[in-house]
Amino acid sequence: MEFQSVHSKPEHTHTALTVSYAAAALGIMVFAACIWGTLSRPVAFLASFWPANALMLGLLLRRPELAQTYLGWMWGAIGFVTSSILMGDSAAAVVWLSFSNLAGVYAGWQFFKRLDRNTVLLRGTLSALCLLCGCIVAAAGEALVGFRATPILFGGIAKDAFLMWFTSALMCGMLVLPVVLTAPSFAQIRRIQWNTCIERFNVLHLAPLIAVVACEVAAAMLGGPGSLVFSVPALIWCALRYSLFSTALLCFAVGLTKSYTASLGLITFTPDHMVDAISLRLGITLLSLGPLAVASSQAVRNELLNKLHYAARHDGLTGVLGRNTFLEQCASWLHRLANERRPAAVLMIDLDNFKKVNDTYGHAAGDELLRGFTQLIQKQLRHSDVLGRMGGEEFAILMPNVSHSEALVQAERLCEATRNQTFTYAEYGELRITVSIGMVHQDAPPKNTLIEHLLREADHALYEAKGTGRNRVVVRPYSPYAS
Repeated sequence: MEFQSVHSKPEHTHTALTVSYAAAALGIMVFAACIWGTLSRPVAFLASFWPANALMLGLLLRRPELAQTYLGWMWGAIGFVTSSILMGDSAAAVVWLSFSNLAGVYAGWQFFKRLDRNTVLLRGTLSALCLLCGCIVAAAGEALVGFRATPILFGGIAKDAFLMWFTSALMCGMLVLPVVLTAPSFAQIRRIQWNTCIERFNVLHLAPLIAVVACEVAAAMLGGPGSLVFSVPALIWCALRYSLFSTALLCFAVGLTKSYTASLGLITFTPDHMVDAISLRLGITLLSLGPLAVASSQAVRNELLNKLHYAARHDGLTGVLGRNTFLEQCASWLHRLANERRPAAVLMIDLDNFKKVNDTYGHAAGDELLRGFTQLIQKQLRHSDVLGRMGGEEFAILMPNVSHSEALVQAERLCEATRNQTFTYAEYGELRITVSIGMVHQDAPPKNTLIEHLLREADHALYEAKGTGRNRVVVRPYSPYAS
């Protein structure tokens, strides 16, 4: 193991093949979104809901390498063009509308790429405001290119067409883009503990969602201009209780519901009802701004709290459990093992002659050695084993559900793996170390067994190992009455 291996490296290396597949997937999704939007288009006019542009922009922001090559733009253009041809648009409409859509996406990309990553992904204090500004830029870019096509292709006045086009793009951007930007990755989905999620689905947890549904039902029954904001308090409640993605998804659902409800007859999306249509679209746009701002702030707060919680429970140098957290988890394990009458082993590990490393090579080398040793030992442990740093160069391990012979074999394996490992420090070359291990085992811990007692006996065994030549494992019998 090289010391350099503990330094950060890029998490993902995208090959040309991977980028090609991702770009093709982007084109397919843009195509499907275009079909959806076209089906929402009233006869002889623009679509009342067009998610394709915001979807493509969001995917480019999630995977910036797609925008940095021609592949993402090419496949996006293919999606726009093929869907337009399939839906029977004229050649002029195909070219003009596709170019307008790409212009909006490009304008939005130029705005968002200048922001830091956390802000783009709605995890910054000003994320919601930046999102609104970015959607305005994207909508303006799309409308400025496309509005002159409206009088030619659909008839009407160019000024009215600009306002209709702009507000439609702005509304779709504010509804769709947050969903795409905050959606969990496939890796995150695989890590979800579905049993835990199912257990959380109780009335109290579902109350904010129920409130949103109730508000939307009331809005549909009562109608009127005020019904547009019925769901705002419930959505803010959701923003305080649910994840950022869940809040974005609920805002999308509410906004889409209001848009389609209006298109079914309450408000007609044609130039003859331009004022009502523009007002509704701007209202839906601003509807999601408040909940998203709250959810974004909550995400920042929760991330900070998680970091503080992790720092309080883990050793800052090696990343393993700190002493207090290790003792807490071991106490919980021993209580469970005592009730189930299952065995356990405790190991105390000390790096031999570690002080010489610090004195000879410096404390920076010693820190790197501790990190490298921690990585080595973690690879040898089972998922259920608990590893903690007790202080300095001393570590402890609780091994639940393990026989005496199995624990001894594992301890010997740890000792041998360390002995055979070469640690390389860039400035001073190769370094080899050994460890001494003290072990204590219980076939079935009594209910009054304390982890401190086991650690004390393991520590005695450790000092015996160091006193008899180091680089070895010493097992000490444990009796609860001796403590």
